[in-house]
Amino acid sequence: MDANKQLEEILKQSESLPFLFVGSGLPLRYLSTENWPDLLRHFASMIDSSDYAYEKYETKAAQVLLEQHKSKTKNNLMTCTADLIERDFNTIWFESALFEESRSEFKSEIKQGISPFKLEISKHFRSIDLTDIPTEYLSEITLLKEIGKKSIAGVISTNYDCFLQSLYPDYSVYVGQEELLFSPTYGIGEIYKIHGCCTKPDSIVINSRDYEDFERKNSYLAAKLMTIFVEHPIIFLGYSLDDENIQAIIKSIVDCLSEDNLEKLKNRLIFVQWDSNAEQMEVSTHSRDFGHGKAINMTKVRTDSFEPLLKVVAENKAKYATRMFRKVKQEIYELALTNKPTEKIMVMPLSEEQMDEEPEVVIGFGILEVARQGYRGIPAEKIFLDVVFDRGNYTPKLLVEETLPTLLKQVAYSLPVFKYISNYPTALPPEFKKFEEQTFEDFVTQTNKKNREKFKFKSINEVLEKEPDSLTRQVRYIQTLEESQIDITKMESYLREVLTENPDILTGPNGEAKSGVKKLIRIYDFLKYKGH
Repeated sequence: MDANKQLEEILKQSESLPFLFVGSGLPLRYLSTENWPDLLRHFASMIDSSDYAYEKYETKAAQVLLEQHKSKTKNNLMTCTADLIERDFNTIWFESALFEESRSEFKSEIKQGISPFKLEISKHFRSIDLTDIPTEYLSEITLLKEIGKKSIAGVISTNYDCFLQSLYPDYSVYVGQEELLFSPTYGIGEIYKIHGCCTKPDSIVINSRDYEDFERKNSYLAAKLMTIFVEHPIIFLGYSLDDENIQAIIKSIVDCLSEDNLEKLKNRLIFVQWDSNAEQMEVSTHSRDFGHGKAINMTKVRTDSFEPLLKVVAENKAKYATRMFRKVKQEIYELALTNKPTEKIMVMPLSEEQMDEEPEVVIGFGILEVARQGYRGIPAEKIFLDVVFDRGNYTPKLLVEETLPTLLKQVAYSLPVFKYISNYPTALPPEFKKFEEQTFEDFVTQTNKKNREKFKFKSINEVLEKEPDSLTRQVRYIQTLEESQIDITKMESYLREVLTENPDILTGPNGEAKSGVKKLIRIYDFLKYKGH
């Protein structure tokens, strides 16, 4: 049987769609991001400019492990090396001119006790252009996006970057163990970022303490993932078969399974190994012993291109879109939990005659009104758009009480809020305290001040006349204007034009243009609504 047929049979044996388990090898392939050692190497070079900066730290880490009588496993060595680099990096971060702008940008996060090392790792990954894919891989990217519609149930990952969110923008994202463990999940249309994400710097798992905490909760995570592993094929992309983190997670799950359930895993863990020497896709069986007589036969796929694999996965389609399945499961869950139907599901009462028969369950979906979506699920970009276009039809009181407190924490309080809090009838929730005393100068960074002295722009029109073609420079220089130089009407028309011509600017890859547009919206919100 050829490789394609073998994979087809494995996927068809399960009645459920597969999950992807994605490691650093995938974004490394498409975006040239770093793996764990290279990431640490990058930050070591900021501390020590010598050719062997990273090697110095690694050698010292090995000595520390020896003194602490700890085994020199790859994970122990890497986390100890991270400890040493983080300690020295944090010291220079507070003093070096190299991080002057970051110190201004992350002032509130530092006061919350978040490590500068993690803040800069977060900034590093957020700066990646997620659209800069080499031409040779575009067909693979197209297939990766395609399988997200009807051919996979969800994604689990240990990566910090936002590559997966860019592939599957409709999926719900759970960041870190805490969020995954204590949030309702539906096993469909979801991304589980178990080692954290650059969107939440404090969630990043990288040093010894992070990994000790992660391992301490591993059994809880295993329990959460167990149903997924038993019910779905799991396709590992971008990992080595010997990856310690993956082996630890699988072992935690295996230790909890009975012999019957262990048998269900047979051959359904699919490890994909990229090998430039493979002339065509090959499928074989690989056995792994996890101790106590528990061994698993896994499927190993060896290939020099992911395209044949992804084509097989894409052919294994569900009847309905993943996004729809998740909505159905979520609404049924909420109905069962509260016994109250939402606006998204209508429950028809049964007559006495119907109760004597076996009733059929009919679930209907209609067009959703924005005001009924459920305020806790409104994303940040919707708030930015509503401030500019004023067409979200939101109830300000519900936004202030249900939506904004959570969103503010997720985006480090960088959100326009004055439109909604300006007419709030009672005392504001504590999350808004910092906004009550905010002034225009709080928006002005040291870089803005330097540019103000250098370029001396006097109005938005002057900036646009000087820079008619560069959105990045436009938003950079408008930020140099003083409060008295900003015409609110012109700012509004400019922002509406930018958002109309660049509909993906708020959700696309991070960069100066994206962050600049968001900041201008916050300034506009402040100037138009502060004090009203």
